[in-house]
Amino acid sequence: MQRKRTPYNNRDENFFWRSGVASINLGHQTFDKLHRINLPIENPKISSAGSCFAQHVGRWLNKEGYLFNQSTIETNQVSSFAFGNIYTPRCFLQWFDIIDENKGFDIACAINNENNRYYDLLRPSVYPSGFNTKDELVKARMLAAKEMYQTLKNTDLLIFTLGLTESWKDQNNIFYPSCPGVISGQFNEEAHQFHNFSYDEICSDLKQLESRLTSINSHIKVILTVSPVPLTATMTNKHVLVANQHSKSLLRTAASYICDNYDNFEYFPSFELITVSTDSDFRFETNRRTVTPEAVNYVMEHFRMVLDNTNNMTSNSNQNKLSNVKHRTADTEEVVCDEELIESAAKLTKQSLDNPRCDLTLFGDSHMGKLSTALDRMNITHCGGMVMNGSGFSQKKFALCDTEYFVPLENAISRKLWSVIFNNLNSHEQKRPPLTSTIITNLGLQTHQNISRFTTWIQNSYPQGIAEITLKEFVDYFNDDLTEQLSILLKLHENGHKVIVISDPPFSQYFEESKNMKNIIYAYFNAMEYIWTEFGVTFFNAARAFDEEVTDPENYLSTIEYADQQQDWIHGNDKYYSWLAKKLLTLINQSNKA
Repeated sequence: MQRKRTPYNNRDENFFWRSGVASINLGHQTFDKLHRINLPIENPKISSAGSCFAQHVGRWLNKEGYLFNQSTIETNQVSSFAFGNIYTPRCFLQWFDIIDENKGFDIACAINNENNRYYDLLRPSVYPSGFNTKDELVKARMLAAKEMYQTLKNTDLLIFTLGLTESWKDQNNIFYPSCPGVISGQFNEEAHQFHNFSYDEICSDLKQLESRLTSINSHIKVILTVSPVPLTATMTNKHVLVANQHSKSLLRTAASYICDNYDNFEYFPSFELITVSTDSDFRFETNRRTVTPEAVNYVMEHFRMVLDNTNNMTSNSNQNKLSNVKHRTADTEEVVCDEELIESAAKLTKQSLDNPRCDLTLFGDSHMGKLSTALDRMNITHCGGMVMNGSGFSQKKFALCDTEYFVPLENAISRKLWSVIFNNLNSHEQKRPPLTSTIITNLGLQTHQNISRFTTWIQNSYPQGIAEITLKEFVDYFNDDLTEQLSILLKLHENGHKVIVISDPPFSQYFEESKNMKNIIYAYFNAMEYIWTEFGVTFFNAARAFDEEVTDPENYLSTIEYADQQQDWIHGNDKYYSWLAKKLLTLINQSNKA
């Protein structure tokens, strides 16, 4: 029987879903002819702007040795420009208005004055500790705008990642990169208004952006992408799943319109590469929102074809390279993402700066957040919880401060959370001694980070090897690498607070990938207990107490499994943190009676 002729008969395989998509081994093979981008210049100077996904792009470009324009002002993030994440074209355009005197942009707008510090609401994640004066802030803002202008003049290829349609503005139509009060500032229902950009508005803003860019650099090439990272929350009346799809669909459609009608704009399908369905998904962490490094690498291997002008690379050419991608657990190589901070900021609605003084305070990493949740279930009044990731404390992403003990630098919300905790501690310090303040913390533990740092320290300190690791080696390591962390707790103790330092959980011994670490982790706990006992600070060895008391430890294990099939041996489950909360409350009650 003769096959009927249709317009599809002579189409290439990449135009059919079965051969173009379903037959591709995602994560191991790249797609053929996925884009039609042809760069006019080899080894271009690249700049990147947009949502948090843009940081992944910048990090990969740096790692692979491409010419990435890194801001000389903003060095805490991988960024070409000193204004942090921007999720909408409108926020990008405002930075052009700042340097255009004809636009009449109020350079001193969107500033929050709090406790004699000035915070820039146009870039809340930059300079999270604020400025001494308003003039300093305005001057720094202008320097960022001027740097953007010079960077764009020196850019061959600009990658702009569209992130959101939902936004917030004030009465003067100044748009913010995040809702005031989430990262910095205070939300005011009368002054701040929610705005959800329409398709027409997005297209209009992208057209203006094209005009502004070419007026600075007539040869600039722009690649638009759409961030695959879903919304954290929505202010529409739609379910967040529906609101997210609406937002991404508008951005994707607007990007197509601009790229189809402007020769210097091209579209790169990072959104499609991350969101196309697959059987066992390697591209998101277990929260189904955070993009994994494996996924970033997969997207960027396709982008490599753009930079290297190899658009017709065969699907199998990168199979071996992609198969050898190294996995990692969920809390390493953290990306600064302002959207993510909304979840942590929810704490501030319950723990505002105006709350009455609490006698029990928690601060530390994710263990303290989980302990706080357990105390909430028990209706125990307390202040604080998680302030930074364990890597933030271990890698010293903080600055010691005479007036606030320390300033978290991991991200702006960390500083906001610490401000609530510090306010509570400070209210106790205004009283006459003895204080009624008890602090529970795991600062200085973070064994999932510090054991690796200790091992490196041993290798550097004893290049010829060491027969046995003793207490002395741990104490020397603490002195060399943990002085800042331990000094914070010592100062709190000296100022009259009752400090209880707790060990990490004992669960490394129950998982194949971590059980060989048990002995050194327990030795670390013992060394930390020795140090704090010497200073008169209470140390609660939760691992030892758990091992001695609990006969069914398997019922306390975390059930989280990461994208690389590694188990979460770092944390326990809710039952563990409830057990820990009860033990600590008993310890506090006994101490108070004594």
